[in-house]
Amino acid sequence: MGRLFILFMAVMLASGAVMAQDDALPPPSSHPQQEAPQLPGLPNKSALGKKPKIDLSDYIIEPNFDFGMFQSGINVGFSPYVGHRVWKNFFAGAGVTYLYTGFKNIGYTDFNGEVHRTNAYWHTFGGGVFAQYNVWRGLFVRANFEVLHRIMDDVYNPTLNYNNQTNSYTVSIPRVERTIPNLMLGVGYNLLEVRNFFFPVMISYNVLNSLNSRQFAVYPNGWCVQLGFIRVF
Repeated sequence: MGRLFILFMAVMLASGAVMAQDDALPPPSSHPQQEAPQLPGLPNKSALGKKPKIDLSDYIIEPNFDFGMFQSGINVGFSPYVGHRVWKNFFAGAGVTYLYTGFKNIGYTDFNGEVHRTNAYWHTFGGGVFAQYNVWRGLFVRANFEVLHRIMDDVYNPTLNYNNQTNSYTVSIPRVERTIPNLMLGVGYNLLEVRNFFFPVMISYNVLNSLNSRQFAVYPNGWCVQLGFIRVF
């Protein structure tokens, strides 16, 4: 009996030690997953997936549409420009231009006094750069240099061809091409006081206007008025 009692006590003490070791261990759910230590010089993983935000106040975006009407004709086109802040209130940018000019029912009188009518078209395309300085609040000044190429029906120098068989005249208009530089200096005001939007009213003058033929000039009077995104010649 004594031996059995000693054996029973030894078994109880061993099981108690095992249970005490199990109780000392925390449950599996109490082990939080820890991130690997960040090595010096390497970016944080959480920062790798974040894209930097674009501050729209650093940009000037103008879709710019051209529109103008004159006797027997119309000007329509577009001149999108994008600028970026270079330093404080100073912006610089670039853009492209396309302009269509159409003439309808232009009349030419022959030697017999009969009027002959025809249509003509001009196509203007090119691009330029600009610099803008915001003076105070919405007030700004801008310089815009552009080089435009024009393909034109020379409506100012037509030829009347006489046909002996039909005893009538036909109008022939020669095709000419011109490359025209313009340097526009202007002052304007942003009509909206929204930080990330630019909607200007502006008046500009082409200081190179005297170098261009008035007949084929993009700005015949040298002046250009912009109302919002519409440029009126």
